[in-house]
Amino acid sequence: MILTVISLLIIMQPWIADWTFDKQDVAKILSFHGLELKNSFKILENESGGLRDYYETFALKISDSDYSRIAQEIRASKNFKGVFADYKNRPSASAIKYDTVEFEMGNVLTREYFSNKKMDNGTFHFFIQLDKKAKQLNYTGSDE
Repeated sequence: MILTVISLLIIMQPWIADWTFDKQDVAKILSFHGLELKNSFKILENESGGLRDYYETFALKISDSDYSRIAQEIRASKNFKGVFADYKNRPSASAIKYDTVEFEMGNVLTREYFSNKKMDNGTFHFFIQLDKKAKQLNYTGSDE
């Protein structure tokens, strides 16, 4: 019986982590990326998992001032490549160079980068996106 319960807990661990995901987890993840939300925010969704490729994603409704500050950081960055009209011509980060690219396309500002330092969950390829209309921050971290 105890072995069954332990096995079930191990199997359900990814779902339990999603259910217990909170603002402290968001702050810890964003601090890894040098980002801080100074005002209140709302977690809109969170998901993590994958069998071969692990990923963690979440979406946040952020304040206007946090949105403006982060958008300004992206646009003022030395890694900002400009405004792009389509996906074919957009820049992408290199896993070999561990570089960062930031750009604007449509209603989204994007920061993409590979890190030579993995997070606790093994992720090292990151997308941080700001939705200009919804004032929403979307985060994706993956191990691919």
